[in-house]
Parts: sequence; structure tokens; C-alpha cells
Amino acid sequence: MKFQPSNTVLELKQGDNLLEAALQQGVAAPYNCRVGACKTCQIRVLEGQPKSLIEREYVFSQEEIAGGAYLACQTSVQSDMVVAWHAGAIEETATLNARLVEVRRMTARIHRVQLRLDAPLSWRAGQFARLVPAGMPVDPRCYSMVASGDNEQLISFDITHYPDGAVSSWMTDTANLGKDVLVEAPFGEFGIGETSSKDKPAPLLCIAGGSGLGAIGGIIAGHARSMDGGGPHGGQPAPVLLVIGARDRGEMYGLDELRRVADSARVPLQIDVVLDREPGDSGWQGRRGYVAEHLPQILRQAAQGDPRFSQPDEAWRVLLCGPTPLVDTAIDALKGVGMQAGQMAFDKYEQQRAA
Repeated sequence: MKFQPSNTVLELKQGDNLLEAALQQGVAAPYNCRVGACKTCQIRVLEGQPKSLIEREYVFSQEEIAGGAYLACQTSVQSDMVVAWHAGAIEETATLNARLVEVRRMTARIHRVQLRLDAPLSWRAGQFARLVPAGMPVDPRCYSMVASGDNEQLISFDITHYPDGAVSSWMTDTANLGKDVLVEAPFGEFGIGETSSKDKPAPLLCIAGGSGLGAIGGIIAGHARSMDGGGPHGGQPAPVLLVIGARDRGEMYGLDELRRVADSARVPLQIDVVLDREPGDSGWQGRRGYVAEHLPQILRQAAQGDPRFSQPDEAWRVLLCGPTPLVDTAIDALKGVGMQAGQMAFDKYEQQRAA
């Protein structure tokens, strides 16, 4: 195995994960999320036949795929290869000092945390940052931004508190207000993306779980504001179908505000909630179980109830954000109703990432 441009040569075994094996042998490879969402570990395979562990259409254009684009964290070694690391994904990030200025409890486990950066920064809702309290001897943790910022200094995150998580425990503790945090951002390309002035806005199917609801909510709110008055394309704004997977009703937050934003912009918004741990005697009359089990029926009933949600399978732009099991099973369910990888973008939350 040879890596360019340094011409570093490594001995890797068939079946090795390319990123993990390279890191274990001392290669200074760029990476962040390790779940195929951020593109920081993007490589170009010049020679050889690797195996991608995900469908590359989720993260690359057809032109990039034709040029040999892979994600090192999602690549299995199958033969001798010549690989070029792509550093573009990390060249536009910045490392800044910040102060913890607000901790607001959203649910029993999720807190909205606001930092004030020492210098302005631009980012998009759905991108993520690496955070670590100043002086804490642990690896930084990755958290998604809740809303977009254009040359701004206030930045917000929804952080799930894990009792055994050093960073999440510190970040959600009001006793640490005013203390310093190191921020590296922005990373990732998760979101709606840009469309040309001739393109009709695609209907959005958004699937969120846990604190992923904050990032998805920020993306939807930004979409609604851009569509206010019909958006740059004129006419009826594209509809948004939001499907939320949660433990119980106590994990719902921010939905009334999201509805107000959508109503103000005349964006059709339907919200479906699926709970998997709601007590049986709570009086909950909604859906129970797991999101993937309900997706075909949710799509069908949305189309039957409102003609604006009656869309061809291939028309939807799908965004998924939340724990890995929710994202993976939802993707499988959507493929089962005819949707394709190229329509989907995801941001998976691993326990290591969120601790």
C-alpha cells in the first residue's frame, strides 16, 4: 500500500479498514467522524480495487466517484493500492478559543449549549465542530451546530448528557459558565446543499433522533426562511416531512417554534413522532416502536392526507441525523420503497462521538 504525495509504504492485510490501519502504523491521516459523514478522510484511489463499506453516492457526486473518491474510514483493503489523501476537507477549518455562555435544558438529557467564539466564523446548520474544555486531558468530541452562522461569534449545539461522558458532563454543567472551550470547526457537508436558480426545490424528508433533532430543526428552519414568499423559484414552497424517533414524549423539544417558522414562510410541514420507550399506560395515541417500521406508512399517509406530499419517490431529498442504528435502519427502509443512495445525506451519532 502506497500513500501519496509522501510515497509512504505500509503493509496492510486484506480486509483491513484503511483509516484504522493507517493510523495504527503512524500515518498522520486526516479524520473526524469515522462514520462516513464528514468527508474529512476523503481519499482518491489511483491504483487497486478497494471495497467501500457504504454506497459512495451518499457523499460523492458521480464525477467524484468516477475519479476514484472514497472515504478512508469506510474503505476495506482488498488489494495493493496507491492512494492520494485529499486534504481539502480540513483546509477551511479554524481552531478558536471560546467561552461557555449559556446552558439551557431542553429535555431531561439534552441541553442547548451556546459558546462565544473569540473571533468570527461561518458555518452551516448540520455541520459539526470538535469541542474540548480548555485543559481537559481528553480527546475532543464532535457536536453538530444547531443553526447557521455567517461571520458570527455565537454558536449553539444540542448536547446529550452522558453521565460517564467527561466532555458532555462538563459542557452541560452551568457551574462552568464563563470557562474556556477549544473549538475546531466547521467540519462536514451535511445539509440540503446548494441548488441552481433553475432547479425546483426538492421536497424534504427529514429523519431525526436524539439531539439530532436540533441540527435537523436548524436545517428545516433555514430552508423555511429561504422559501419565505415562495423562495427564489417562486410559487409554492417545497413541503417538509419530519419524522422523529425518540425514547418518550419527554425527548420532544423545539417543535412549536419549528411549526411557527414553517407557517410564517407558508412551508407545508408535517411532523410524525415514533416512540420506542413510552410507558404503555401514558395515554400516548401516536406511533410506537422504531422509525424504520413506520416509514412506508408515514409516506403513504402523508400523500393521502395532503396532495402536496404526494411526490415521486425519486423527488425527495432525504436528510437523516441521529444515532447510527436509527440512521442505518431508516436508510434500509427507504431503499425498500424505491429511494436511492444519491437522494440521501446522513450524519450518524456514535457513542464515542457524543460522549
